[in-house]
Amino acid sequence: MVLRETHNLHSMTQLLDETFCVSMIDKDGRIIYVNERFCETSKYAEYELLHQTYGVLNPAYCNESFLTALQLVVDSHGLWQEQVRSIAKDGTPYWVLATVVPVRDDSGQPTHYISVDIDITAEQLTTERYTRTLQVLHNLESALDHASVIAVTDAAGVIQYVNPKFCELSKYSEDELLGKTHRIINSGFHPQAFFEDMWSTIRRGEIWRGEVKNRAKDGSFYWMNTTIVPFTDAEGKPFEFISIRTDITARIEAEQALESALKNDFRTTVKNLQNAIFKYEQDALGRIEITLLEGKMCEKIGLTSARLNARGDGNPFTPSERAYLRAYLYAALDGEPCQFEFAYSDRTVIIYLSPVLENGTVLEVVGTCVDITDRKKAEKQVEHMAYYDALTGLANRRLFKSEVTQAIERRKPHFSLLYLDLDRFKNINDSLGHYIGDKVLKAVAERLEKCLGPDDLAGRLGGDEFVIMLKETAMDRVNSAALRIIEEISAPFSFDSLEVYITPSIGVSRFPADGEDYDTLMRNADTALFVAKEHGKCTHRFFTEEMNNDMIEKTLLEMDLRQALSRNELSLHYQPQYDMKTGRMTGVEALARWTHTKKGPISPGQFIPIAEESGLILPIGAWVMETACRQAKQWQDEGLLAVRMSVNVSIRQFKQPTFVNDVLHILKKTGLEPRFLNIEITESMTTDVLYSQKILQRLHEEGIHVSIDDFGTGYSSLSYLSTFPITHLKIDQVFLKDLSSSNTAIIKTIIELAKNLDIDVIAEGVETDAQASFLSTLRCDEVQGFLYSRPLTPEALTELLAATEHV
Repeated sequence: MVLRETHNLHSMTQLLDETFCVSMIDKDGRIIYVNERFCETSKYAEYELLHQTYGVLNPAYCNESFLTALQLVVDSHGLWQEQVRSIAKDGTPYWVLATVVPVRDDSGQPTHYISVDIDITAEQLTTERYTRTLQVLHNLESALDHASVIAVTDAAGVIQYVNPKFCELSKYSEDELLGKTHRIINSGFHPQAFFEDMWSTIRRGEIWRGEVKNRAKDGSFYWMNTTIVPFTDAEGKPFEFISIRTDITARIEAEQALESALKNDFRTTVKNLQNAIFKYEQDALGRIEITLLEGKMCEKIGLTSARLNARGDGNPFTPSERAYLRAYLYAALDGEPCQFEFAYSDRTVIIYLSPVLENGTVLEVVGTCVDITDRKKAEKQVEHMAYYDALTGLANRRLFKSEVTQAIERRKPHFSLLYLDLDRFKNINDSLGHYIGDKVLKAVAERLEKCLGPDDLAGRLGGDEFVIMLKETAMDRVNSAALRIIEEISAPFSFDSLEVYITPSIGVSRFPADGEDYDTLMRNADTALFVAKEHGKCTHRFFTEEMNNDMIEKTLLEMDLRQALSRNELSLHYQPQYDMKTGRMTGVEALARWTHTKKGPISPGQFIPIAEESGLILPIGAWVMETACRQAKQWQDEGLLAVRMSVNVSIRQFKQPTFVNDVLHILKKTGLEPRFLNIEITESMTTDVLYSQKILQRLHEEGIHVSIDDFGTGYSSLSYLSTFPITHLKIDQVFLKDLSSSNTAIIKTIIELAKNLDIDVIAEGVETDAQASFLSTLRCDEVQGFLYSRPLTPEALTELLAATEHV
């Protein structure tokens, strides 16, 4: 059933994970578990939260006070519930309604606390959507409960839920049924093979239908027309079964009554039955003639034997309906029992035909007609829930995989898979809320369907991921289809007075060229999508074997990089920086190097992006910072020239809430004075002006230098540059490689801007005398590059410092 309270632990757990932010802390207040929803709401990755306290989300949080208050409230009330204001990783506040319950040991002492949080930041919208959803679910549940007998079992057949109608017919209470199997109502009427066939069908993930005789608690028997629908996981394995049953005891009893009264006039017996009972035979001309038609259902739909026997326009059925019925009616006259469904008016009925034989000759046919309209509606609702996405109405993952698998088994026609992801969709949810985000997803689904042909299929895998099966593999036609989808979705979406822009990226794989099974095709389309994202988004890419090789190589490299620190494969080289006026060394830049034990040197251009994407940049960045500071302090302790140590930090490091404290801890640990450390950030990291101002000001107050690296290539606002406590601007080497008129103008502008703001300028990548001469004429302060020195090992730089005049 849709709502099962606590009777289905698996579904409740899935509901918790999809709906609530769930976390667990130990008795010391350290976080030991968070679910994916918690990470999405807080914008922190799981590894950034584990082993932290809730203080990572709230600067004013006091762990000791919280634990003391929590224990007092839990001891007296059993749980703690409050509205809590937290700060997400990007600095934005959000509110949750937190409910905290203890997990106790055998002695009753709390060992852990579980917090289940509801995001109430957009409470009004959330409340409205919840109320609508709850009403829909309630209406569905009410419709099913009134129309049918419902039961839910787990994969082993153990009953997890029954509705009141089940209890009413079986005479058992809910408590007597839960935890049992359906053997409790087994009548012993059906052979073992009957149930073996049923289990074989549903365990394959297929729907089973049949008629089952059951025994109630009081010993009475009743018959049910039964439909069992398996619910499967992402791998296609059934984990739950829902059965929808209709009471057909009256029909069975009527048939049994008919059997004993075939040679008697039984109109009085059957006319009060809820279903329809009829008899017919073949006249001298070979035509069907209804000889009996009784039952209250006939009155409901306005059928009489006279109307059914009428010819031409007087007959209530259309020519096609008559042709459909005649095929079964004549088959029964030939001695073949029949069962079939028939839709008439707004009703759906199931008709059973039983030939009456005497000495091998069919005398007449007895039929029963049962109204199954409510059951069919319930089946359609359940089937739609099982195979279609609730938000967009597109095929869900299960249906899409089934359709693709069937297409693969047929082998023809060939097709392409288009794996589509919306670029920066998370920004819409974060800035405009999930209400608008859901509207965008529904609108995208509508536009996708407009782009497809009648044989194509679109599905939603979840989140902002869509997938399309395109019955086409010709490169030019698939290319045209992908371009049309990109153009269609990239057009603005209007919601009332709000205009929203979103773009898609698409990866394409083709059957059978790029794979001969579903998983391979999806994986290769995903690989092509990743490449499309890397090439600027709002584009599409076809899968190639080179992509696959690159992805495998990248994955293997990431696996090796995870062990590089523990294997001592990482090292630092240092490139000197010189004052252009005096020619004296002013500082060095620490540059990470990786020498693989088997593959040898790995280019920073290869492993640094992998470290950024995987999050490994955090431990590697911390190691680089500490190693560089320790080296600078060592040179000073040896009496060598005290130079400024420049260390690059990534945006992941810069955005850490503990970034400044981590830097200060390293300085204290290594003994290096803050004035000898220069932190290099990229220009794009300053786009969040308020956050950048706060962090840079704290570094400045501690006496730490900060320079903007690769200046001139980012998108920062110059109007805010004067408010940042920056000591250096580094001109990106791309402008020096080609001293064209445009590049020289940019370099001049950067140096003049820096001079006006009283900021020093460092030009990197200086390789020729012409470049150095040009920079000198512009009064550039410092330089670094191959013209002066390549990056050196610690030993080589130690020798260089020893040869430098002490100041």
